[in-house]
Amino acid sequence: MGKKVLTIDDSKTVRTIIAKYLEQFSVTIFEAEDGEQGVACARKNIPDLILLDYNMPVMDGYHTLIELKMDPELKPVPVMMVTTETSKETVVKLLKLGLNDYIAKPFTRELLLKKINPILKLYSGEQIPPESEEILPEAEETIALEEADASPTILVVDDKASIRELMKDHLSDQFQLVMADCGRTALAAIEQRRFDYIFLDISLPDMSGFDVFNAYMQHIGEGASEKKVIAMTLRSALQDIHRANELGIPVILYKPFTRSEVLKAMEQSAAGQKEINTKKLHYLTVNGKVLTLECPAQKSSKYRFYAESLASEIPQEIDTLVDEGADLLIITIGEGFLSKQIVSKNFIKLIQHASQMHLSVRLVADSPQARDALKKYSETCNLPIDVSLECALNSIAC
Repeated sequence: MGKKVLTIDDSKTVRTIIAKYLEQFSVTIFEAEDGEQGVACARKNIPDLILLDYNMPVMDGYHTLIELKMDPELKPVPVMMVTTETSKETVVKLLKLGLNDYIAKPFTRELLLKKINPILKLYSGEQIPPESEEILPEAEETIALEEADASPTILVVDDKASIRELMKDHLSDQFQLVMADCGRTALAAIEQRRFDYIFLDISLPDMSGFDVFNAYMQHIGEGASEKKVIAMTLRSALQDIHRANELGIPVILYKPFTRSEVLKAMEQSAAGQKEINTKKLHYLTVNGKVLTLECPAQKSSKYRFYAESLASEIPQEIDTLVDEGADLLIITIGEGFLSKQIVSKNFIKLIQHASQMHLSVRLVADSPQARDALKKYSETCNLPIDVSLECALNSIAC
């Protein structure tokens, strides 16, 4: 019999993402949008694990945890907090109440599975199973696409078949189209591939278009950008238009629309994306499709600047440049750069991120110490290692 997981969170997006990450493991998911509903659902179904938000209406995570641990039948059920509230004082307070662990938002599929697998035993070993190949529903609105086609790819999210058909008429002759008739299908599409443009209806049957937008922006490491999103709504929906502007969605397409209005919206979106992509780079240099990153020696004055940027700013620059067509990353590693454990950990994550972005990676290490450090990790030991940047560039030129 499959495991049972209860998600207590006022965000429909978070509950949907968790369900998506766990569906291949035949887990039965129960959902509640506040603490009171969560406690009632837990008493009725006795789950194997409870994933609990901290900040919620009606009853917050702190008082919900107290209620759960005061119930003799529910006290043994493991509880993990899924939250942005990760201050040491709060975590210690919750652990004293019986919290098993916490997961910081936003989280990845890998982090979620790594945290919950010791409890649920969804897979054996330490290797996280790859995400199952999910094919979008074979409904008439879903268009099969050839990955080799280089034309821009567009995701259209709208529950009305008439709007999806209109977009096909306007765009299918020039662009690759993927159609989604609800938020859940849209999230599945976003998980599977990158899009050059997203036409997003604000009103969807299963969740708000803004929930879809927020979930999409959590994929910032996968090249997400609010500049790629074009919101679709009625001119009379002033509240939705205002909310879209507040979230940074720069382009609104008003229904009903013509082909010229759709193309104009895409031009505005492309201009916004170009503005982002031409911002000054702080870490990477670009030569055609080749990116170069310097990881300076530990004694260098630039060491701290680069070491502290491995986890955020550098991956974001990579994402921007991959969108522009980069396909190779050359990283030079100075002596002692990987001496600190946290730096090495973030460097390996950067290598994994580059792989996820389908970038080829070459390493340059001009010192024995740096080469020995690279050979210690499974993620880098089999990558090509050159003794100088010139050698690396000559190798790819051959």
